[in-house]
Amino acid sequence: MSTILIYNLPPEKDAKVKMLCRKFGFDSRTVEKSEYGYTLGFLLGSSQDKAVRDNEDFDEEMLYIADLRGGMLNLFLDQLRRKKLSVPLKAIQTDMNVGFSSTELYHELCAERKAIARGATQHQG
Repeated sequence: MSTILIYNLPPEKDAKVKMLCRKFGFDSRTVEKSEYGYTLGFLLGSSQDKAVRDNEDFDEEMLYIADLRGGMLNLFLDQLRRKKLSVPLKAIQTDMNVGFSSTELYHELCAERKAIARGATQHQG
């Protein structure tokens, strides 16, 4: 089942993203700051590892898109744009990042954004 994890959206925007998810038949869930240390796999229900990896939080808006590929992914992202629901940080689930905590993912996305801003093809993690 496709799931969208939602971080730090203002209430009205959060509701609109969730409504869009329902329209597409996706699950969606707002992740609380107290859950940022759990792995993304745990938050999605695909891992039993409840260990807290860190307890740092962040305030920037972010979406984590799980089990959504190809045409449906493009359609969902297009609908976000059309509805003017801009979220600066978005990530797609991969075998590598599903083991990250939300905070680790956030730092990874920030590093990638900085690398793109300076014209690099990838960051030096």
